[in-house]
Amino acid sequence: MRRWQPIATLLAGLAVAAVLLGLSFRATADSAEPAAAQQTASPQPPATASPEPEGTEAAKPPPAPPVNATWAGKVKGAGTLAITAKGDKAIAYLCDGRRIEAWLSGTAKAGQLSLTGEGGASLTGTFGNGRAKGTITAAGRTHTFNLAAVKKPSGLYRATAQVRGARIVGGWIQLPSGEQVGLASVDGTVVTPSRLDIGTATAIVDGVAVTAAPASEEL
Repeated sequence: MRRWQPIATLLAGLAVAAVLLGLSFRATADSAEPAAAQQTASPQPPATASPEPEGTEAAKPPPAPPVNATWAGKVKGAGTLAITAKGDKAIAYLCDGRRIEAWLSGTAKAGQLSLTGEGGASLTGTFGNGRAKGTITAAGRTHTFNLAAVKKPSGLYRATAQVRGARIVGGWIQLPSGEQVGLASVDGTVVTPSRLDIGTATAIVDGVAVTAAPASEEL
């Protein structure tokens, strides 16, 4: 019986060793699994937007189309005003038909009017949707205006001539109602011209026949 005792002890030792070896393999496998999972779940670098090609720019709004219009009407306390715009240029004429007149010139851009004339005359305003609105200063007084667009034969007409050494400048505003207002100057002296014949575009200024044309032709 005693001769089997060493063999039993050896077998028991082997069994313990096998159990310890199995536990060691199990621990090694368990420690490897989190590492593998960590590698699998490692965050990817964030995607970056591709840079815009060089030379590209943000889209710009198209430029405003050039204007080609005439506005005319009464200005309370000042007389009659007409403004003609063509492209980005504008010309205006204020006249009371008796003694006050003023010619102004300037720009009509992006819905804005800006004109100046002799003697400190000035006009600023806006245009759009068939109307022109703003203020005009002439003969030392400032007035507001709100004019409607008009079509030929209504509008602003201007005549220039050199007669017997004198410079003649005449202006006429034809309104849609048929009313016409005009004055002229002879070497700076204001005179009353005849009514402008729209059909022949002629009038008499200080006894001299002159030919007028739409003021837009001077722009």
